Formats: sequence, structure tokens, C-alpha cells
Amino acid sequence: MLNTETKLFAILGYPVKHSLSPQMQNKWFEREKLNCAYLAFEPDMLNLKKTIESLKILKFSGFNVTVPHKVTVMKYVDTIDKSAKKIGSINTVAVKNSKLYGYNTDYLGFICDLDSKKVNLKNKNVLIIGSGGAARAIAYALKTVKAKNIYVANRTLAKAEYLAKTFRIKSVDITKVADILPKIDLLVNSSSCGMKKDDVLPFNVGKVKNSLIIYDLIYNKITPFVKFAKNNGLKIFTGEGMLIHQGACAFEIWTGKHPDTKIAEQLFKKFIL
Repeated sequence: MLNTETKLFAILGYPVKHSLSPQMQNKWFEREKLNCAYLAFEPDMLNLKKTIESLKILKFSGFNVTVPHKVTVMKYVDTIDKSAKKIGSINTVAVKNSKLYGYNTDYLGFICDLDSKKVNLKNKNVLIIGSGGAARAIAYALKTVKAKNIYVANRTLAKAEYLAKTFRIKSVDITKVADILPKIDLLVNSSSCGMKKDDVLPFNVGKVKNSLIIYDLIYNKITPFVKFAKNNGLKIFTGEGMLIHQGACAFEIWTGKHPDTKIAEQLFKKFIL
């Protein structure tokens, strides 16, 4: 039951109506018998600062941040975790003694999901499609797990080159992806390709390894990457696992408890499938 002792949490994004984070986090709070509640708010860019100030005044204990605020929110926190600084974005904030502590659990969610699926990328070759905030978290994660060669391709080559320089990885022209595909072990789609019905693969496909794994961060649509994997008998993972694990890492930052991810998996099947 909600009362004056209830600790409040939230997700900030624009839009955020589609988010399953409230259902997931509240289910975990319920399972752990914690007097907490998780809400969702949709501040636009102009009202983000005021919203964060309001959460402090109302004594919220923490909040998640999603698109398009993950970079902007860095200006409004007091302390930024080392990993979040390197990645260049924050998706989790803890409030302690009126101070805001920023973290990035996206990269942890990716690593934990790979571990749960028994995917070992040490000394493997990986290609990232896209160069936005998600791509930065993926690149950082891949460096952490010691992937051998990490490539990034984007429709705008300059953006791929900037990300590659930041993380000391390799950029590749999107029109030349077919040249490196034969040696790629994991292909990660961190772009928006697949969000529209008429989207197609942004590159030509040549030969690929039979063992190639496709990891598409989009989890609620049949994307060109999903179709490609299924048509070629390749292993395909979508982004709900990363979403669940990054949320679990945020939950642990706030409560000191790591929640049961199986509960979230069952919840996602109910809402997505």
C-alpha cells in the first residue's frame, strides 16, 4: 500500500508511453516486498531540468532516463560514474542526500544478457550498425568483454568515424559492410532500422558465417535484421533481454538487491508476444 513512507522512482522520456519499465520495476518491488512505487513522466527537452528539480523536491529516490534525455541529463547530476562518463550518457540516477548520482546500466544490461545466453565474445569480431547513444554503450561493453575487432557502420560515415575514434575501434563505410561480413561473429543493430514497416537492411549482404549471431536492440517488431537471420538460419536475439538486465542493474543500484529477471521475462511475454 502507498503511504508517506513509500519510496518513489520514475522513468523520464519523450515519449515514454510504450515503456514497460513501470510494470517491470513495480513487479520487482512487489516481489521483494519493498514499499516503493515506479512512475512514468514525459518531460520534453525544455522541461527536463524543471522535472528533475521537482523530483528532488518530492524526495524521489531515483529515476531512469531514456530517449531523448540520456545525454542532456548529464548536465543536471552532481556525480557521474566512470563508465557513464566514458559512454557519454546516463540512463539511471540515484538520489542520496539531495545529490544526484548518474550511472549507465545499458552496457551492463548488454553484457549480462550475453552472459545469460552463454555468448562469449572474447577475441571475436563484432559489427555495430548505428552510432547513437545505444551504440556507444554497446561499444563500451564490447571493449569490456575484450572483443577482438569492433567495427561500427552508420548511414552517415562521419558519425561512425567519431564513435570509432572515441572508443578506439574501427569505422566502416555502410556501402562496404559486405567486405567485412564474412569474418563477423556478432552483428548488433543499435540503429532505428526496423522501426518503420518499409525499412530494409542498410547494406548489401555477401557471405556470412553460419555461426553469425544477430542481436537487434529493437524487441517489439519483425525487423529486416530478424528476417535476415531467420531466412538464413542464423541465431537471433532481440533487445528485451538487454532491457530487462539494465533495469535489474538499476534496481540493484537503488535497493542493494538484484531482482529475479525471470519474473520480468514472463512479464514481457505477456505484453509483447
